[in-house]
Amino acid sequence: MEKGIFAAWALGMGLLTWRELQLAPWKPPPPGRYLAASGLYAVLGLVGTSDAAAPLAAAVAWAFDVALVLQVLPETMGGPVKQQTTTQAGAKA
Repeated sequence: MEKGIFAAWALGMGLLTWRELQLAPWKPPPPGRYLAASGLYAVLGLVGTSDAAAPLAAAVAWAFDVALVLQVLPETMGGPVKQQTTTQAGAKA
């Protein structure tokens, strides 16, 4: 089951990078997003060392990837990224 969690982690990191590059070309995601997502996968890897909990840990890891695709996670863990808009300070309507 550890291989399944590792594969889910690798896909998740790819999804994070791909989505960020789609919004702002040539700008990788902030390190905090990688750290938060990797921390979740690390905890699932530790839980996955138990024979009884290994299938559930792998299923949760893959569910996290599905949540990345559907963009239902908090922004710090890879959720939707808000695009920054620029306005002129002194502009009058």
